[in-house]
Amino acid sequence: MRKLPVILGLLLLLCVSFPACEVENCPPNSMSYAYFSLVDQNGRSFSTSDTITIVGQTHANIVVYDTLTDGSLRPRTVDSLISDTLVNREAGAKSFELPLSYNTSTQFVFSYHSLERMFAGRDTISITHRNIPYFFNLDCSSMMFYEVTGVTSTHHRLDSLTITNPNIDNNEKENFKIYFTVIASDE
Repeated sequence: MRKLPVILGLLLLLCVSFPACEVENCPPNSMSYAYFSLVDQNGRSFSTSDTITIVGQTHANIVVYDTLTDGSLRPRTVDSLISDTLVNREAGAKSFELPLSYNTSTQFVFSYHSLERMFAGRDTISITHRNIPYFFNLDCSSMMFYEVTGVTSTHHRLDSLTITNPNIDNNEKENFKIYFTVIASDE
C-alpha cells in the first residue's frame, strides 16, 4: 500500500514529461492576400498624395424563394454583386494586401480622393484566378491559395498593371505592380 502513491507519482511524472505524438506545426498565417505595390512610371516605389478607398466585389448566385398563390415556394437563382470596403481612405499608401474571393474572379474598385477636389477618380481592377485548396495537417485549418490567370484594369488614374508573381499563398510577397504616372516635383 505504501508503494501505490510512489508508483502513481512516477506514472504521473512520466506522463507529464513526455510530449504527445502530435506536435502542432501550423503556419502562423493561414490567410492568402494579393500584394499590390504602387510604383511610378520608372518602377520606383512611391506613396500616394491622394487618399484611396478600395472596395472588393464578387458575383454570387443567391437562391430566393417566391411564394405562389397556392402557398408553395418556388426557388429562383439571382446573380448578385457582393461588395465590401476593404480599405477606407488610406493616406500615403505604398502598397496594399487584399483578399481574393472563393469564386474564380475578384474585382477591386479604387476610388481616389484628393485634398483639392473631393473626388478625383476611380479605377477598377479585375482579377481572374484559379483556386487551390491547401491542407497542411489535421490540427491546422485548411488554406486557399490562388493562381492568377488574368488581370484587366481601367486607366483613369493608374497607368498600367503588371503581374509580378501569379502564385498567391500565405507568404507575403509582391504579386502586382500598379504603375502611376507621377510628375516630378522640384527638389
